Amino acid sequence: MSLRLTVNEHAFRAHVAHVVGTTPGLIPVVKGNGYGLGRPFLVHLVSELLGSAQAVAVGTVFEAQGIPAPTPVYILTPIGEFDQVDIPSNAIPTVATERDLAVLQTNGWKSPVVVKLASPMQRFGVATHDFLALVQHISAAGLTIHSCALHLPLHQSDEEIIAQLKTWIPLIPNCVTVSLSHVSSTQLVEIREAFPTTEFEVRLGTALWHGDKSFFSLHTEVLAVHPIEKGNTAGYHSTAAPADGHIVVVAAGTAHGVSPLENGLSPFHFQQQRLTLLESPYMHSAMCFVPLGQSCPKIGDAVDVQRPLHSVAPDITLWA
Repeated sequence: MSLRLTVNEHAFRAHVAHVVGTTPGLIPVVKGNGYGLGRPFLVHLVSELLGSAQAVAVGTVFEAQGIPAPTPVYILTPIGEFDQVDIPSNAIPTVATERDLAVLQTNGWKSPVVVKLASPMQRFGVATHDFLALVQHISAAGLTIHSCALHLPLHQSDEEIIAQLKTWIPLIPNCVTVSLSHVSSTQLVEIREAFPTTEFEVRLGTALWHGDKSFFSLHTEVLAVHPIEKGNTAGYHSTAAPADGHIVVVAAGTAHGVSPLENGLSPFHFQQQRLTLLESPYMHSAMCFVPLGQSCPKIGDAVDVQRPLHSVAPDITLWA
């Protein structure tokens, strides 16, 4: 009675080792739920492949807790308030505004910081016209800049990326590394050729851990099956059955991060057929409806689950 993630360990490790070996300046991203595999496991794997001094990146100061030195930890989200938690000594916090800098000063931070640059993502980051003032204030606070981070949108063309960098490179001090996301290995070669005097590093998460989704399968099992007649109701909201058929209860729900797809369809499949949801999943289970005449699973049968791994919480990970 669980949500289970099965991983082809040999293929997965071979893929990760290939990306690591062909990406100079790599910063592995281990944020969130560890891309379905767990942050501790990914941190251990990075240390195994690249050594314990290899930097990793997490999303927030809270995710940086428990990652031991000497592993440097980039905190990708601007630091904001952190009065409820201490920043680990091996952390490299991100600054995007004067407020972020003020928070660090108030808490006596003296180590290097990352400056987040504005990009077409339009999430957060210092604008070009405010950049030099922020750099001056960082220096006045007695801090140094570890790197400047540019978070690019997905699927930008080479020309668009180069144009963004042409805007920023003249402003960034020569000795400061530029940290990029969402660039391919081919694009990285072109970027380095276009800006030969700038040091670049690349933050990889999805491409590193999920580069080939065929390595993974997500499934749960059937807890109960019982007949229902058209018009009779079931579920939390007393939903009427649309026809004669069976209620199929599966062991995955919102507690596992399992919800309907963006288009409202069911994430559950049995024998390559989508199981219709009677109601949205809730907590540890979901109720599906199978009309008469359609192949119906039995108690204990495996059901495939279609959800992105970065949003789920498997109960068990099986390495095959």
